[in-house]
Amino acid sequence: MCQRSLAGAERDRRKKAPRSVCVYDCRSESRVAPPPTLIDTAELDYSGFLRALRQEFSLSANETFVISTTDRREIDSELYKELVDGKTLHLLKSVDQELTAATQERIEFLPHYHTLVQCGMYEYYASEGQKALPYAFAELIDNALSATARNTGIRRIEIRLLFDESQGRPAVVVMDNGCGMTSKQLNNWAVYRLSKFIRENSIKSEETGYVRPDPVPRSLNSDISYFGVGGKQAVFYIGQSVRMISKPAGSPDVHEFVMSKEDFERKEMNREDIYTGFIRNRKPADCSHVSEGEEQFLQSIVMEEKEKESFTAVIITGVQQEHVTYLKHNFNLWTRELAHTYHYYIHGVHGNDQRETRKNDHVSNIDIQISLVERSPRIPCMMNLREVDNDMQTLYINSSFSTFEFKATGARDSFVEGLIRYHPFLYDQETYPVDPYALEDEDEDCVILNSEARGKRPVFECFWNGRLIPYTTVSEFEWCARPKKVGAVPLECYNRISGVLFANDRFQVSTNKLTFMDLELQLRDNITIFTRVHNGQELRVNIQREFTNWLKECHERFDKQVMFQGFKGSMTRTDVPTKRQQSPWAIFQAIKWDGKTYKKGQCVKSVKTNPVFVGSIVNFLLYGEHEGDVYATGGYVQIALEPKELYDEVRIIPISKIDRLAAAATIKKKIEDELNNKSLCSLPGNLSKLGKYTLHLQTMLSDNSASEWAGKRLPNCTLNFSIKEGEAISFVLGVISSPVHFGVPFSIHLDFRDEFDYPTQPPCDIKPQLECSSLELSYEGIIFGTTCVIKNVRAKGKINHQNKMYTVKVHIPGLKQDSQSLQIVLQPGPPHTLVVFPDGDVLSVENRTPANFRVEIHDEYQNITTHPKLSVRCQLLGAPDLPVDVVDCSNTGSGLLLTKPLLLKTVNAEQILTAKFNIPNHRTVACVERKLRVLPSSRISRLEVYRQEEGSEDVMVLQNAERIDWTAGDTLGNLRFRLYDEGNRLVSLRPKLTTKIKVNWTADINAEELSQGKLPALSVPSQAQREHFYLVSFHDQHTVNFSFIIVPRPDEPERLRVNLSESTVKMGEILSGNIHVEVVDQYGNKTDCLNAEIVKTMSVSADGLDKSALATEWQVLYTHPQTQTDEQFLIGMYSEGKAYFILEAISGPKGEHQLEFRGSFSRNGIPGPVVKLNVIPDPNKPVELSIEYDSAATLCAGDIFPVFTVVVMSEEGTPVRTVCPANLSMLLWKGTASGLNPPSTASTLKCSKRKHTEKDDCFCFRQIPELAGQYVVQFVLALDETKHLWSKQIPLNVVPNKAVKLAPETPPLTPVVSNSNIRANRTLLDSLNLKIMDQYSNATGEGLDGKVIVTVKGTGDVVLPLFENGETSVSYSLTNGETLITDLALLENSPGVDGAEYILQFNPEIRQTSVTIAAYSLPFRFCNDAEHQKVIVTLSKKKDRLSQTVLMYREVFETSKQLKSELECQVQDATHKLNELKAELQKSGFDVSKLTTVSLLLFALFINGKKEILTKMDNQPQRKCSIPDPFKGSPKVLGKVGHLAQVEDDDAAKVISWHILGDMDCVVTETTSAAKKIYDDTQGRQQVIPLETVFWRPNDRPLPHIRNGMLLFQPIGNPVFVKDILIFPEHVESCNKVFASVLGDTILIDDLDSANDYRRGVVQNKMQCPTLLTRQGERIRSNGKFGGLQNKAPSIEKLRGQVFGAPLPKEYNRTRHQMELLQQCRVAMQKSSDVQSDYNSHLEHLQSPQMKQKQQELQQQEQELRDLEGSLARTPEQMYAARVKRGLEPETPEPSVPAKRARRKTRKLGTSAVL
Repeated sequence: MCQRSLAGAERDRRKKAPRSVCVYDCRSESRVAPPPTLIDTAELDYSGFLRALRQEFSLSANETFVISTTDRREIDSELYKELVDGKTLHLLKSVDQELTAATQERIEFLPHYHTLVQCGMYEYYASEGQKALPYAFAELIDNALSATARNTGIRRIEIRLLFDESQGRPAVVVMDNGCGMTSKQLNNWAVYRLSKFIRENSIKSEETGYVRPDPVPRSLNSDISYFGVGGKQAVFYIGQSVRMISKPAGSPDVHEFVMSKEDFERKEMNREDIYTGFIRNRKPADCSHVSEGEEQFLQSIVMEEKEKESFTAVIITGVQQEHVTYLKHNFNLWTRELAHTYHYYIHGVHGNDQRETRKNDHVSNIDIQISLVERSPRIPCMMNLREVDNDMQTLYINSSFSTFEFKATGARDSFVEGLIRYHPFLYDQETYPVDPYALEDEDEDCVILNSEARGKRPVFECFWNGRLIPYTTVSEFEWCARPKKVGAVPLECYNRISGVLFANDRFQVSTNKLTFMDLELQLRDNITIFTRVHNGQELRVNIQREFTNWLKECHERFDKQVMFQGFKGSMTRTDVPTKRQQSPWAIFQAIKWDGKTYKKGQCVKSVKTNPVFVGSIVNFLLYGEHEGDVYATGGYVQIALEPKELYDEVRIIPISKIDRLAAAATIKKKIEDELNNKSLCSLPGNLSKLGKYTLHLQTMLSDNSASEWAGKRLPNCTLNFSIKEGEAISFVLGVISSPVHFGVPFSIHLDFRDEFDYPTQPPCDIKPQLECSSLELSYEGIIFGTTCVIKNVRAKGKINHQNKMYTVKVHIPGLKQDSQSLQIVLQPGPPHTLVVFPDGDVLSVENRTPANFRVEIHDEYQNITTHPKLSVRCQLLGAPDLPVDVVDCSNTGSGLLLTKPLLLKTVNAEQILTAKFNIPNHRTVACVERKLRVLPSSRISRLEVYRQEEGSEDVMVLQNAERIDWTAGDTLGNLRFRLYDEGNRLVSLRPKLTTKIKVNWTADINAEELSQGKLPALSVPSQAQREHFYLVSFHDQHTVNFSFIIVPRPDEPERLRVNLSESTVKMGEILSGNIHVEVVDQYGNKTDCLNAEIVKTMSVSADGLDKSALATEWQVLYTHPQTQTDEQFLIGMYSEGKAYFILEAISGPKGEHQLEFRGSFSRNGIPGPVVKLNVIPDPNKPVELSIEYDSAATLCAGDIFPVFTVVVMSEEGTPVRTVCPANLSMLLWKGTASGLNPPSTASTLKCSKRKHTEKDDCFCFRQIPELAGQYVVQFVLALDETKHLWSKQIPLNVVPNKAVKLAPETPPLTPVVSNSNIRANRTLLDSLNLKIMDQYSNATGEGLDGKVIVTVKGTGDVVLPLFENGETSVSYSLTNGETLITDLALLENSPGVDGAEYILQFNPEIRQTSVTIAAYSLPFRFCNDAEHQKVIVTLSKKKDRLSQTVLMYREVFETSKQLKSELECQVQDATHKLNELKAELQKSGFDVSKLTTVSLLLFALFINGKKEILTKMDNQPQRKCSIPDPFKGSPKVLGKVGHLAQVEDDDAAKVISWHILGDMDCVVTETTSAAKKIYDDTQGRQQVIPLETVFWRPNDRPLPHIRNGMLLFQPIGNPVFVKDILIFPEHVESCNKVFASVLGDTILIDDLDSANDYRRGVVQNKMQCPTLLTRQGERIRSNGKFGGLQNKAPSIEKLRGQVFGAPLPKEYNRTRHQMELLQQCRVAMQKSSDVQSDYNSHLEHLQSPQMKQKQQELQQQEQELRDLEGSLARTPEQMYAARVKRGLEPETPEPSVPAKRARRKTRKLGTSAVL
């Protein structure tokens, strides 16, 4: 609201800003450039502009000319309206006239706002990357890292993606706990391209110029917020609006700034300045400017500000939908990219080395947390960048085996730290990491030709000031490039290196930090020097030689590679399907692999082939053109199957499928076994199945296959045999039922197979090994049976993704095929742990608001798990009636637990509760407790009423239930109120709150004044006889009441009232009865103004009474000086001729005076004695008020007074410095001087707060009234409740302020008119006097002339009525700021909407262009006929009367209800207070059981007993300092040194007093002037020491035998600093300065031996030892000297009182505290009784017949009001008919006004006497 109003004001100012044009007269034929002429057109229309042209250029009336723009557009009336300030125009003869001389035109070229809102799109789309969004986030993280650079603790950065549609539109929030920004720094942030090198800060202590940070390893200096463009580019690339909220460290204010594309477009449309805005400065957690319609998450973010010392929040809204989709669906991808960008900031200089090979001494304190919140029931995604383990730098670090560090140094302090990592080849694969999000090869047997690790990718990634520059890489340097010829290191080793370059800020980067500008160019410069870095030391060596040696060492130590030997030529392979890869294949006869040599002809065995076979090596094959021996990462081998008798076949397999574990003997035996079974194996038929077989051998002839020859059967044989399973060489895994749960045992079935894949028995000694890349697997044992079972397998680990497939590898050593894999789906295990977030020590929450927790149920390995009937229960402990809440986590394993609102009783300070979380159905899960800090609620809980004069800064605060004495019949005005929340914090007043304020003394409450904190004025009753109760209440969800009681006191005395007890007396006799004489005020209230002076002037007279015969006896009390006494004056003689006088106080001028006593008898004087009195002036007694002010100053209404400096002068003629500012008041009234005392209508103002530059004996008043006129001020000092000291009256002339508006002195009634032919019905105004006024309604239009335009306005597109001139406007003259509107009427039959309301707007037009006056508006109602007009007027008046009466009735009932509620609370509070005091008494050691029968008498006995104890302690003899101190109490004097401190121990007091005996008599003053005054008064005999000349530095260093918290030696004798045992009753800080100067570091110790031993120990440790004092009275000086009378203290008696006094016993304070508690208990008990009585009385009143009758009256009048409202809603015809009908009925009487009830009594306000 505030920002919109400011923007509107700015827009109005620009509309009214001056406008001028520059005109060149180009009509001349001269070739000399004509001079430009400026013409002011701000107040000119088109015709006026032409007249100004003719006048300026002396153009005659008949002379033609053309005025055009520089692009030859002729100026007409329409184009003239579009002219802007500074526009250049040409004065020509014709439009096509040729320019004879050149002219100049001023232009402005501010950039379009698209420069800001589209800068991000230009920068990021222009880049080469396809994932620009993470780098936009990186710009905001850069700013946060710079802001948190100086944090000593955790540097916390949060990125919140708020995509919950129920909370508002999608938003992105980036928050940090850095140093925050001042308003000036926030302004700098908003300026595009304002880099850190040219910006200025508002903090004076900061240096204006940029200072480069000191060099740090890897340049991790957080100095990456650089150019002043990245933040703006990022926010407008992500969204369309940004809200910056920041709180700088050490400041109580929060600064907020909003910049949006929508705002830019609006400003462009309205022709406002684009690059302007407003910074809102507010208190933390103030969300009053956040409307309910805005995003709900914004309020929660603002409320988080309470506990933050400093922070910055960037809130981006209007997020583009494609960005939302990308951020949701690619959460892991872009967070991984951010983890890569800030890898070394997150993990330190050594990076994320998960192998922990080195001790990391550079631990990072940076915590970057990213959260994605979507609509429920979706679980929020949380990611800490420290947990990312697959970013490229992490993969590089953990796959490398060695590191080569170097440094490159260039010109201008530029340097680059670099390192190269080596990723070796291991057996059959490269270990150089690949991007996990890149496509992977699925076929492990596919042919990968010339597979190089890094390939063509560049070597070095580049970092700038520690953060990644993603689009810049360096391929290689000359010294680490791959050589053209093979050297000592194989060429493929150069592809196994990766590198990182860390450049400092001397290298330039682009503004979006995506590319380096000149990095590679500078590094390749000849002046760049490369050095090797080893163990942190730079070595000036040959960098290329060092790198080559390192690379060779890495190859020899870490590579597990194949070397091909014995090159024999090349061949073509026709078995390769791809023709391009069939040739060339180099042939080799041997290889060297992993320390073994395989040669041609050697027998080998295959592995991972089907079937497994053995054979002899024929050749080794390697693709490519090769000559000689070469290294390769793999190749192929030709194998001839063995035994050759059985197989005639050659196979080609990869080298990696050679079984390197197979022994030669095993291979040989296998070949022999196959040969032995040659005959069997060559037999026909399938004999590979298990079972029993019969083999029949028959000799047959080859020619006819006959089995007989010559009648005989040829030889034959029958064999029976069986085929059984062989030994197990492989195994198959059984199926596992999914899913498997973590920690829950499951079994793996193993089916063993022999060589021919038949089931067989497992070996008896197998020990299976289970492996999984990200899990830990274990099992209990193996069960042997028909199948082998691995029993009770348990999985341990962390789940990264739900329902992820895990590959489990089972390895059984000893088998040929020893490994098999299976896939399982793992799910979390059973509930094991309950986790509650937030996990901090204490969670803060406001009272009456709910507490938010996020709960998760974890299994044994910290995985979120689910389970049926999984509910989490939260129970709050620590206070009664706390809620219990439950959240169901059965389906999700987690949930948000929102407790019911905490409804504790009033929480004035924070209160700690315990939140206990448990799972009822899972007793094995341990409970979790969290501490809950309940803070005071921000709701209204206290109402404060105070009185403050207009324009005054002085406040008189009323106490609840306070008793106030006030003048009868007067008005108690200037009452104000404040609202406080439960934490006693002031709540700003808003109309939404102030409308809930009610008072019981009037129903007429001004809503506008309530919004300003003002209460209605209160009229005090005129009779000073009883008390009157008043109530102020606040009605919201609960009611807050404030009450006070006014006791009217008598007014100024006006007349005498005489009462005679006896009315008859004989002549010459004495009246037997007394004559009672009273002085009463105007209302007949008795005053107490009868004193001795008045008695002297009293006389008795009557008609016919001979006063000469009337004998009157008077008692003479005093003559001079004046006496001040409260004794009453008695009329008559004392008995026995004696008179007694008591003079309690005497005042008068200083010097000797005489007190003379005189008497009289029968009109004859009786002489008396004369007593001499010597009056000594009192320097602290006020006798005069001295006023100083600037009498020549002009006083404008509402401005600041010239400072009235009031000095209270004493009898001595010096200023009194002990005056309380609250007792000094300034009375101000309008009019002339009124004598000695001001009138009763005078306003009371209090003095302003004293400035630090003003004297402490001066009091200043600075307020000026708002109404102009003659005023008088008078100052008064309240000496006590009845005595006052008055100053002289000072006349002042207050003149009006600046003219701002047009308004009437008295607002007119709302006119009601019709369009009838009767002019009176059409008349709007008969006469209305309008004046130009200042903001305080003072007439200030002298000298202002012009006119007033009266215009009819309406709402929307309604038809407007017309004035008699037929127009909607009419004008009147304005003279000297005043105009008289007369006879203003509408046109007969004027158009208009029947019953509609219109507005008359009076708009002044002043000839003085520099004056801006606001218009005056007056509403009126329009009718179509006169009858309708009469009906509306009559009904409206009656409705207003009824509404007022009903409102008053409701106020009466509401007040009674509030009073009942208040009394109930007071009864409870009084009882609670009494119980609290008893509990506190019990804690102090008092036996509360003695108070079981509570009575006031019993309390008095206990209190008197405590007083007697205190008196006895006071009277006990104790050590005192008897040094006379006549100077104590003087201004700026603390006293003598001996009186400023106390010492408890006698021995210590004696030796310390003796040690500084020469200073005990020294007077300590605050200022040098006070010390000089004492010096002058004593003629230099008194020694003094002013505090302002004492050099003192806080010294908390330990005793000399302690260094760095460690004892240098063990001391004896209890050493202690002397200054630490001194007790200062007052002026503690000043006394610390004095005694630090007097005593220094003097130490007190027990005895002389201990002192010498202590000094020896200190000196031996080469420390300076101060002076040592012993409790026995010895002294060892700082130079080591001791002994002699000068170093031995005398007895305490010989010090003759010059010794420090002793403090009171400790029991004294405890007894005094108990006495005070007893007094409070007595008051609380009395109050409880009084309140209970008032409550019972009020209940009886509520049930009285009078209250029931008022309730009936209210219902009747409410019904009448409803009927009347229905009548007003009818059509005009219906209303007229109803009016005719009612005219025949008797008139309804006026509604009665309910009476109000008297209120109860409370105590008196002590400061009311001043008012």
